[in-house]
Amino acid sequence: MSMVQTEWWCLELPDEWSAEMEDDCVTISDCDGVSEIDITVVRKEGGDVDESDLKQFAEDLIADGLQGEAVNAGLASGLLFTYDDEDGAWREWYLGCHSLLIYITYNTEAEHKGLDDAMVDDIISTLVVLEEGDLDSE
Repeated sequence: MSMVQTEWWCLELPDEWSAEMEDDCVTISDCDGVSEIDITVVRKEGGDVDESDLKQFAEDLIADGLQGEAVNAGLASGLLFTYDDEDGAWREWYLGCHSLLIYITYNTEAEHKGLDDAMVDDIISTLVVLEEGDLDSE
């Protein structure tokens, strides 16, 4: 296991997955290059992220008729959307924790749909967000 850490969060990765940080996004890939997780964080000025913020951020998916499933990842909670398109199979998390909106996408080729779901769930379950007091000191 290895650890990926940013100024806002950290999580554990299995040995067959690797992470690359670029600007405001962390990309996590499996060793065969078939699956990819991207994590981006946006900090809300003036208050905590709430359900209406999450729905506003996910408005395109909701407008397409997708229903988000309520999920938790550590201290973060929000919505998970699952769908397929011409680019493959997708899972998108819209999570809020204090003033942070955590946007996570996972995609894989259509023929590999579902193969890494349990592993991706395990990775996301290790997400640890900094405490609000730590955020205020940034």
